[in-house]
Amino acid sequence: MRSVSIILPTYNEAGNIIKLIKAIIKNIKKTNLQPEIIVVDDNSPDGTADEVLKLTKKLPVKLLIRKNQRGLATAIALGVKKSTGNIVVLMDADFNHQPKDVSRLLKPIIDNHADLVIGSRYISGGGMHVSEANKLQFFLSKYGNFFVNRFLLNLPVHESLSGFIALKRTILTRLDSSVIFQGYGDYCIRLLYQAHQQGFKIVETPVVYGQRRWGQSKTKLVKIFFDYLITALKLRLNK
Repeated sequence: MRSVSIILPTYNEAGNIIKLIKAIIKNIKKTNLQPEIIVVDDNSPDGTADEVLKLTKKLPVKLLIRKNQRGLATAIALGVKKSTGNIVVLMDADFNHQPKDVSRLLKPIIDNHADLVIGSRYISGGGMHVSEANKLQFFLSKYGNFFVNRFLLNLPVHESLSGFIALKRTILTRLDSSVIFQGYGDYCIRLLYQAHQQGFKIVETPVVYGQRRWGQSKTKLVKIFFDYLITALKLRLNK
């Protein structure tokens, strides 16, 4: 049976993680794929790892705890390295990426219509909850994506920053993971860019961003925005 590995980097997600994992596994059952959940926790002081440990004996969940290193991209790299699935899914652990959309990301790969699928807020059917508090986030993300994808990198997507991605494992053997998985969410741009340069078929599927159910966001919006822009400029200049 084909299998899928879900990589979940965590830091202080104790209030989300059990519900999230159970919801992901329930959704994957629709695909007839064998699930494998890889949680990479950066030694969260809120007990996230303890919560995950409760599931490891009864569900297909692996827990990796990093005590001397932190960072989103390197956590994802470790999770990918320790995973075994034919397909790999990268997603957040705060319900921003909704478990109900996982099967939607997987379908084009299962049907052999794509090598890599990214969940997009900016195509028909996609979106996000926009409140007064995150209007700036929405504006920077939407128009930052448009500028980066269309003008700088000529990527065939509307969304290159979501980090909600499904891809065939075989792709990862052809890409330079040591270059891709650095920094924070800017790894997503490098991943898409390298995959596009290698000629892999990339498609988008609509997703609607959910709201964080517990805890606080770790994203420093303005800093992240400029990090993404700098990453895209470097890729363009080194083309």
